[in-house]
Amino acid sequence: MTDSPEKPEHEESNSRLGDVIKVVLLGWAMAILTANYLGVFKQSLDPTYPASILSGTAASFGLAVGNNRKKKEEPTIKEQTSTAKPK
Repeated sequence: MTDSPEKPEHEESNSRLGDVIKVVLLGWAMAILTANYLGVFKQSLDPTYPASILSGTAASFGLAVGNNRKKKEEPTIKEQTSTAKPK
C-alpha cells in the first residue's frame, strides 16, 4: 500500500492547462494596461476590465496586488512621573 494517494493523470493535465491559461491572462492584461498607459491605442481605452482580470488572476496565484500595509498605531503619550521630592 502507498501512504499518499496519487492523482490521476487527467487531473494533473487539467491543473497544468489551468495554470497556462492563468499565465496567458496575466500577460494579456499586463500588455493591454502597459500599452494603454504608453498611449499605443489611438482611442482612450478604459483600463477597468484588464485591471480586474489582472488582479483576479494574480489573486488566484496568491499574489496581492493592493496595499497590504498595516495601519500605523498612534503614538501614546505617557505621563511622566517626577522624581523630585515635593517641597
